[in-house]
Amino acid sequence: MGEPCTSGSTAEPNHIPMLEERVNTLFNQVILLISHFHESANKSVEMAMPDNEVDGFLSPKEEREQDEAEKGKVHLPKFVLPQPFDGTMKETKSFVSSLMLYIYGRKAEFPSNESKIMFALSYIQGGKVQYWKNEAINLIAAGQEPFKDFKDFITQLEAQFGDLSPKATTIRKLRTL
Repeated sequence: MGEPCTSGSTAEPNHIPMLEERVNTLFNQVILLISHFHESANKSVEMAMPDNEVDGFLSPKEEREQDEAEKGKVHLPKFVLPQPFDGTMKETKSFVSSLMLYIYGRKAEFPSNESKIMFALSYIQGGKVQYWKNEAINLIAAGQEPFKDFKDFITQLEAQFGDLSPKATTIRKLRTL
């Protein structure tokens, strides 16, 4: 606990004008901030309002094409993004499963092996796996292909960080109980 205040609870008379000046300054700054906020909000509302001059700008043919394009839009299901992977053996299988679910659930967003690999690398960070990720990115940046395809990427990831003998690991864990 702190020491009790020995100088009393009231400010000395010569400090009061200085405190009043600080309060007035802060009050004026708050008023200025509020007015800037209102100006900015009004500009946002003006920008959001439709421009009457643009209405009816599309020809009937263009409007039909736009309507057809809206109808043809694909609405992809929502999938949970993978959790970042730090290279721990016990998380490898879970990470790979979540990657597969997300990537194959949203195939339209990942048309190539490269897009799948780059997406997966973006979720690999820290821990034991950072060096492995950096090496892969450096090879890709140098124009080399460290992975033949996405399947090869997963195979190398599991070989490097996964449990190579899950049965033996389970037996070892049971024996330590």
